[in-house]
Amino acid sequence: MADQFSSAEPQDETPARRAAPKRETMPDLDSETRREFIALYTDASENLRFAKAQQWHTLVYFSALCVGVVAVGVWLRWGDVSLIAFLFYLLWIFSLATVGTILMLQSWQSGEAKKQAFIRAHLGELTRAALAQKSRVTGDVHRYMMLAFMLLYVEMATLAVSRMLWPHF
Repeated sequence: MADQFSSAEPQDETPARRAAPKRETMPDLDSETRREFIALYTDASENLRFAKAQQWHTLVYFSALCVGVVAVGVWLRWGDVSLIAFLFYLLWIFSLATVGTILMLQSWQSGEAKKQAFIRAHLGELTRAALAQKSRVTGDVHRYMMLAFMLLYVEMATLAVSRMLWPHF
């Protein structure tokens, strides 16, 4: 009984035609496209810096609001119940707005980072190697840890100021 391995015909030693291996490098870009990509990459970098700065500014503005609410309460000796109630609700509205703004800015940063990753994939090998010196995973971990700390700060400040206001209305 003959099986497929005992065939008398010689076997073709060359492997079946396979798909071409994936190239590590992208085809060279023409100079106009390269300039456009560099302009887009620079724009994305500026957008990232702007969004990060806006996150910190939002946190500072919220902190100033908290200090202002407490200062008004102390100045009025917590006597005006309707104003204290207004400040309490205002604080919570701005707390939610601050959280929403910080999350929206974080989402924007993520979109810009994806745009940069796409552009990096089409740049030259040396450029990609230079840009890859910073670990993407480490950067993401740091960014999301800072986001968690920012959100925790907003909520803790909201709860602290609310605790000061609550007994007075």
